Amino acid sequence: MNSDKGRLVAHTIRLLSILCLFTVSLWGQPPAKPALKGQFLDDSIEIGRPFRYALTYRHPPSAEVLFPDTSRHFLPFRVKEISVSPTQTTGEGLAAISRDSAVYTLISFETDSVQLLQVPIRLINASDCTYLTTQVDTVFLRSKLILPGAGTAPTQSLTLASQTQLARLQQQFNYPVLGEVLLVATALLTLIYLLFGQSIRRQLRIYQLYQQHKRFLRNYARLSRSLNADTAPESANQAVILWKTYLEQLERQPYASLTTPEIADRTGDDRVADALREADRMIYGGTFSAQSPDALRVLRDVASQAYRRRRYVMQTSSVPATSATLSENAESSTFS
Repeated sequence: MNSDKGRLVAHTIRLLSILCLFTVSLWGQPPAKPALKGQFLDDSIEIGRPFRYALTYRHPPSAEVLFPDTSRHFLPFRVKEISVSPTQTTGEGLAAISRDSAVYTLISFETDSVQLLQVPIRLINASDCTYLTTQVDTVFLRSKLILPGAGTAPTQSLTLASQTQLARLQQQFNYPVLGEVLLVATALLTLIYLLFGQSIRRQLRIYQLYQQHKRFLRNYARLSRSLNADTAPESANQAVILWKTYLEQLERQPYASLTTPEIADRTGDDRVADALREADRMIYGGTFSAQSPDALRVLRDVASQAYRRRRYVMQTSSVPATSATLSENAESSTFS
């Protein structure tokens, strides 16, 4: 009987010793850190000035974690920037722990002196999703307003001073934009010139030839209308000079120094010789007949045929402008 009591007492003493050792070991260990932690990195903030908020979560490496949505979970704060750190895993096997963290740069436009924030994260499991929330953290608004000192009475009536005079602002020219526009325009014109420069020059020469022919017809028609028995010598002389000058510029041949037979040989048209002889009779003989206006019309038609031949050659030629063509354009400008 005494032996049983002794064993019971010894067993009780052993249990009490184990319990005391376990209690001592618990008191000697540091407190466990929370798995999810969110906190402001600044104690106080200012309106419109950025400040930071850190979010950290420790979890098994196999867990899938989604951090909070910046468009709605940080209200009333606005998220300006996010700095996400790569996942860090320490330990091996069952003791491995992964750490995800991010630092959010926030901006507040609230006027509350104390502002709170609590954000959730989501764990994605095989069957459902689990939401975890951080502890509520506090940040204080730092105001730059000068508060009245202790014992001073606050101002009862404050009025805002209004300024109705509009300030005239000096207009400034945007030279960088002008430079960009000129640069783009120069590049575009250079590209167009490289691609279509030859065709553009050809069309320009054809247009100048057309304007020259139109001026000739207008001046020649004025002289032809003024042709009569009284003005035959002067009008016929001016019409022939105008006709020869135009053909010289058109075909680059010395028509002014050629005789009537030589001109007829060059044109290959007998009507030209008859028309020039009729013009000589008007100029040197002062005679005017029914054939006189017809003679000027023949010379006009010959000039129009020469113009059409020249225009056709220019339209079908792929040779760029030569010095002869440029001198022709200069002569056309002088003639006009």
